[in-house]
Amino acid sequence: MAALAIAVVVSQFRSSYLERELSVKVQTEHYVKAMEAHVIYSIQSADVSLMSVSNAIKVLPATQSSSRATMEELLSSLGSSFDSDYWITFVDPKGNAVATSTGSNVTGISYADRDYFKVHANNEFKGKLFIGEPAIGKRSKKKLFFLSRRVENAKGEFLGVVTAPLNVDRYVKVFENSRFNSDISISLIHAGGKVIARVPNFEQAFARDLSATSLFDNVRRASSGTYKTVSLIDNVTRVFSYHVLDGLPLIIVVGSNDNEAARLLQQNYLTAGGGLAILLLLMFGAGHFSLRTYSRQEDRELRYRALYSASREMEHQLLANEESMKLASLLFQNSGEGMMVTDANGLILTVNPAFSLLSGYTEKELIGHRAYELASSRNDREFFDRIFEAVTDSGHWKGELWHQSKNGEEYLVSMVVNTVYNEKGKPFRYVALLSDITQKKASEELIWRQANFDTLTGLANRRMFHEHLRLEMKKTDRSQLPMALVFVDLDYFKEINDTLGHDKGDMLLKQVATRLLGCVRSTDTVARLGGDEFTVILSELNNAGDVVRIAQEILKKMSTPFHLGDSEDRQVAHISSSIGITLYPDDGADAETLIKNADQAMYTAKQQGRNRFNYFASFMQEATRARMHLVNELREALQHDQLRILYQPIIDLSNGAVVKAEALVRWQHPVRGLLNPAEFLNVAESSGLIIGIGDWVFHQAALEVQKLQAISSPAFQVSVNKSAWQFRDDGSNYRRWLDFLKELKVSPQSLIVEVTENLLLDAASNNADLRHTHMQISLDDFGSGHCSVAFLKRFGVDYIKIAPEFVTQGGDGLLICEAMIAMAHKLGIKVIAEGIETQQQLAALTAIGCDFGQGYLLSRPISGPELEEKLQKQCEPVNK
Repeated sequence: MAALAIAVVVSQFRSSYLERELSVKVQTEHYVKAMEAHVIYSIQSADVSLMSVSNAIKVLPATQSSSRATMEELLSSLGSSFDSDYWITFVDPKGNAVATSTGSNVTGISYADRDYFKVHANNEFKGKLFIGEPAIGKRSKKKLFFLSRRVENAKGEFLGVVTAPLNVDRYVKVFENSRFNSDISISLIHAGGKVIARVPNFEQAFARDLSATSLFDNVRRASSGTYKTVSLIDNVTRVFSYHVLDGLPLIIVVGSNDNEAARLLQQNYLTAGGGLAILLLLMFGAGHFSLRTYSRQEDRELRYRALYSASREMEHQLLANEESMKLASLLFQNSGEGMMVTDANGLILTVNPAFSLLSGYTEKELIGHRAYELASSRNDREFFDRIFEAVTDSGHWKGELWHQSKNGEEYLVSMVVNTVYNEKGKPFRYVALLSDITQKKASEELIWRQANFDTLTGLANRRMFHEHLRLEMKKTDRSQLPMALVFVDLDYFKEINDTLGHDKGDMLLKQVATRLLGCVRSTDTVARLGGDEFTVILSELNNAGDVVRIAQEILKKMSTPFHLGDSEDRQVAHISSSIGITLYPDDGADAETLIKNADQAMYTAKQQGRNRFNYFASFMQEATRARMHLVNELREALQHDQLRILYQPIIDLSNGAVVKAEALVRWQHPVRGLLNPAEFLNVAESSGLIIGIGDWVFHQAALEVQKLQAISSPAFQVSVNKSAWQFRDDGSNYRRWLDFLKELKVSPQSLIVEVTENLLLDAASNNADLRHTHMQISLDDFGSGHCSVAFLKRFGVDYIKIAPEFVTQGGDGLLICEAMIAMAHKLGIKVIAEGIETQQQLAALTAIGCDFGQGYLLSRPISGPELEEKLQKQCEPVNK
């Protein structure tokens, strides 16, 4: 009987031990879920900041994304919204740090060896978040692990990496505060094997490689589970529960020491052993009463066992309830999200510290108040009725609503409400879980706006324009009402930027956007594609005349003067616009074709004199193809030495001697023969080939003038024409020209740079630079433009060339020429008359004091050797 009692007690103790071990397992699994929620929340917060910075950099101009000052300003402006436990650093495509949100100077620090930079440089994560292994910060010397994203521009080109180093101390503090027993260990481990954070023994465990331990043996079998082993960090046997975070290379591991279970088992063995010894003594002392009291003894034994079993069950229940309550209280008090509990009538019973931090109210200030009193007035009565209906029907509601804090500030929360029912199935409590998503929503909206709207004008950007264009095309297909695409390009906008500055240029673009919106209907879309290019989508046109009316209104509004700046610094800008119009579905069946058609129509409007609109026509495509073919041929002409230089002599009218020559470019086309500049220079300018052609002409002229000066006189000069496009190439070519002249030992005054009046006005600063180099300036076609006399003095013009139409007009034309010559001489400027074709013109110009003459009467354009021979003959009598 005694042996049976011992066996029963031992069996019960063994069961108690196993139950204790199961309780430890459940406890560690609950811990894993709690810690996982905190880690995911912190990573999501940092990732929102990374995406915000990445998109902000993406829309910056290329020159600014590599500027340390610009990046510091951007990161510091965004840095105020970051969590204090992390910061943002931008690394350029070579791995060098550019700037950080903390304001620290990170210049010269290279992160090219970091795993996150190598991954993004090779584009292995394709726009996804990358979480790197833990390491010591190169500058901060803190224990960190790194979140990062690749930054690309709109073309998909690699601009660099934005990284958020997370301070591991934040997790150590949370893990430490979450332990209610010193036997518990909590760890955050990277999937690569290295420990990110652990309590206890953090310093010993940081960055230690556990990839060869039982943990990763279990991870390879299942993403979550429980196992028992000896810890490699502190050599303590624990029951460990783990979980691999979904979509993230992170593992949460929680271990609990089972020494307590062994201690309780040993204590119970001792207690039971003593009890059994006393029982045996009692049984031995009362043996002679055994027959009489057998039934009573048996009954007492049964009651004892029942009492003992009940006490053990109660003890176990109390222990389990105590641990559950501790864990629930721990989660309630340490949760990063706000929690609120109300009764069945909606009166607040308690809130956790995170809720108090969120709302600004203490728990005492909220108890007894109704939950809806915290809501903002933005939420109407119908909104709360829908919440109440959902909770009543399903016991659950999830959504977003506006709350108002104690200081009156409104904030947006994501809230989940669950109902707790009593034993009768009636609502007993309501539990609400809240998190502040104001910043997240603002960041998402900012990212969306940056991706879809032009930051300067507020108009739709190129991306949204393409989306709207395709949507309007689908609407046209359904309604069978035509749609028009209008391209608007500003005339003379570059001149406004160059003369008034980019700030005034930005003001002009904002006013242009406002005026464009005032010209169209509310259903139309206005977009800015970039620079001074705008588009208008005119949808569902009931009347085709609306397109003409709107185009004329745009032309009128764009040619009306713009007043830029305030009253103290106000300046007036005059521009116009060139407009191209294409219709859908008449002119094209897809968006790309329509865009190309509208652009071609706009380009034709510019060629026809600007400040006008043109409809697309099929011949424009043919002209564009021919133009592209000519561009390709001209590019080959430069490579295969097909360009030629002819020189038209310029005569000194006082003695008839050839003293100058104008260099004229020709194209020896392999099929079409010798082409004049009028047949290819426009194409050369618009394609940018004029830069190379201009340099080639200058070099040929410099080599030729060296020969001509050796034959005639060191004062002999050759003039070369300069295109406005050469000034757009920052006007710095003349510096290379000077170096070339220096090599030839030719004076800069040997060559005259010939410019037009418009070019003189548009590129005044570059002309001033030319003056400093002692290169002389000749103003071509004088009198045909709007150049004032003041400009002639201001820019130090050396020669003016009278436009040929004044020379050929006869009486009135010669009077104008005489006035021009008198004015020029008063200003110390020499005069060259162009287009002299008759002896009468030559005699008249000589009589009124013109200095030099040029024209077919005097000489047609000739080759360099022919000019050399002409000068040789001219100089022979002098030599003899």
